[in-house]
Formats: sequence, C-alpha cells, structure tokens
Amino acid sequence: MSTSEETKVTKPVIEDRIYVGNVDFKATEDELKELFQDLKVTEVEIPFKENTRGDKVFKRHLGFAFVQFENKDDADKAIATYNGQKFQRRNIFIKKAVPPPTEEEKKERVEAFKAKREEIKKAKEQKKAEAKKKREGATADAATTANGESATTDSTPAIPDGTPSKDTIFITNLDYKVNVKTLNSLFKELKPKWIHVPSRRVPYNRRGRGGKFRKPFNKGIAFVKFSNEETQKQAVAEFNGKEVNGREIIVDIAIDSRIPKEGSTEEDVDDEENAEANSNGN
Repeated sequence: MSTSEETKVTKPVIEDRIYVGNVDFKATEDELKELFQDLKVTEVEIPFKENTRGDKVFKRHLGFAFVQFENKDDADKAIATYNGQKFQRRNIFIKKAVPPPTEEEKKERVEAFKAKREEIKKAKEQKKAEAKKKREGATADAATTANGESATTDSTPAIPDGTPSKDTIFITNLDYKVNVKTLNSLFKELKPKWIHVPSRRVPYNRRGRGGKFRKPFNKGIAFVKFSNEETQKQAVAEFNGKEVNGREIIVDIAIDSRIPKEGSTEEDVDDEENAEANSNGN
C-alpha cells in the first residue's frame, strides 16, 4: 500500500464537524444554520470562489458547506436526521468532516494526477501505433492479392502466378490519397493509355451529408498500361523508388492474370474530378 493510500484509510474525522454536500448555490449561511436550529451550531461555513467581471467582484458558492457543533452528539444527530433530506431545491448529503489535506498530501495528489495523465497518453499512443501497423499490414495483403506477389522481401523470389504483362506496370506503397489524376500527371511524358487505382469501399454509416459518399481512399496499389513493352520497362526503370506524396512507390511488371478490366484514362480522370466536386458539395 502506498503512503497516499495509507493516509486516506487512517485519516481521522472531526467528530463535532460535518460536511454538507449538494448545497443549493443560492443558500446562505444563516439559512443553513436555521436548518439545524434544534442543535447547538457554533459555526457555518460555505466556501466560495471570487470571479471578476470588469471592476466588479462576484462570489460564487461551491455547492458544499461545513457546520461546526458544540459536541459530537449533535453532529451525529445532524447526520442521522438530515442526511438525504431536501434543503431548498436539493437533497443534501451529510458526513463527518475531515481535516484539510497537508502540503505533502496535496503534492502526492498532483503527482498521482500527472502519472495517471501520462499513463493515458501512452495508452493512446500505443493504440495509434497498433492501428497504423494494422493498416500497413492490410496494404501489404492487398498488394499480394492484386499482383500475386509477396509484399515482403524474401531471399528466394516468389514465382508469380501468371504471365508477365508486355505493357502494364503494377505500383504498390501508394499514399492513400493518390488518384488517377496524380498518376496521369506523374507518367505524363510516357503517355499512359490506361490507369486503374482500386479504391476502398465506403460503409453506409461513413457517407457524407445528404447520403453522398465521401471521396474514398485507394488501396495503396495501382495499374498503369502503356503503348508498348519498351515504354513499360522505361517506367519501371525511371519511377521505381520515386517519392510520391511522401512515399517511395514500388513499380514492377504487372501479371496479366491480375490486371483488372481495362477502361480509358480519360474516363478515370473525369470520375476523380466528379468525386472531388461531390465531396465539396458542388
């Protein structure tokens, strides 16, 4: 048991003094004293806080009070008779008062609060890191499924299930916000014939306002088709390892059996523009 816990357990109460909680903010000390008029009250204290507005100072009661009696018996009677009773607009609760915390106890409370806050912060950071690791793992799985290749490096290269394409490249490790327009601009000099960037499905409960879909993120992969094998190989040589939106993309020859159904580059670009316009409410 820690020192603070020992102090909390063994701390004595003040036998002839009570703590009154849930006191109406508008109640006065005289009104509270009148409540205990059948008992021998020597002092009533309602703690307050001073607030300043301009040149004026206002006192705001804190919602609790202390009542001092002449003896322990009257304090006990006050608890037995009035605990849970209605006083003005609220039901008050009463217990024996305890001495105010010492400077050492105050220091221990502050340290305990800081330690708890640090513990919560570390837990949040760990949860965030685990979520990021999970997302990156999902991207690697998507790359494996889409291209028939392992996303991790192995000493023995995996044999792709299919025939290497003669005109299409496969891109992995894409930033999730990269779209057809981004890649069309990137490979502009090589004049791509077709670009496909698979996007994640957006659950119904994550749609935007008015039932419109929010602009979806991609799956971290893409396919780009060129006019011939020479241009395809040039794209691999020039762009593999190039940084796009803060990530180094991995560019390789695509496998024919994994290439999705072809569509036109121009239509894909228009789809991206329409999605962006809808997400902005246009």
